Amino acid sequence: MREVRILLAADVRRVPWRNGRGFTDELALAPDGASFERGDFHWRVSRAAIDSNGPFSSFEGFERVLVPLDGEGLWLDHGTRAPRARLRTGEPYRFNGSWPTTAELVGGPVRDFNVVYRPEHASAEVEVLRLGRRRARLAAEATTVLLHVPEGALTARVTGEEQAFELPTGATLLARSLLPGDELDLVGAADSTRALLVRIGPGKRP
Repeated sequence: MREVRILLAADVRRVPWRNGRGFTDELALAPDGASFERGDFHWRVSRAAIDSNGPFSSFEGFERVLVPLDGEGLWLDHGTRAPRARLRTGEPYRFNGSWPTTAELVGGPVRDFNVVYRPEHASAEVEVLRLGRRRARLAAEATTVLLHVPEGALTARVTGEEQAFELPTGATLLARSLLPGDELDLVGAADSTRALLVRIGPGKRP
């Protein structure tokens, strides 16, 4: 059965980083009953602040997509596993969670948006929408979608739902059990409105 709901501040769970160097605000995690601490989750969507240079936590068996939300971005160094990468605000970057990864801030602290998933159980794509006050109609193209608003505000309507959802800054819309052909109709409410659309689909079992 389709589920569409808004996740506000009260729904966010603050979780310490695995390496003890900071905290992550966990927006959503699946499947129901799984937990980050046990490591039995298939995917997790979260946001965090990086205020100093240093190593990332290891996520063996997971893929990661990271998007800087503000600031001047950062460099990620993966040692011999991949070239050093410059991450700019609003640009998604995908990497293997098991790679040794160290962050170097370019010009000061940044907030970031993270998607972590097990490829055998889930797939994930992240699209950054610079909506402003425009209207956009987007295909869901996945059974589960999350729409997070880091700046501004918007109204979202999902195919088959009579109710339109108002998303202020920091809110997240979660829609599950979507059908082929379902769409999201978005209308920005501020010049600064940005959103991140996460499409989560089935994994590729070996």
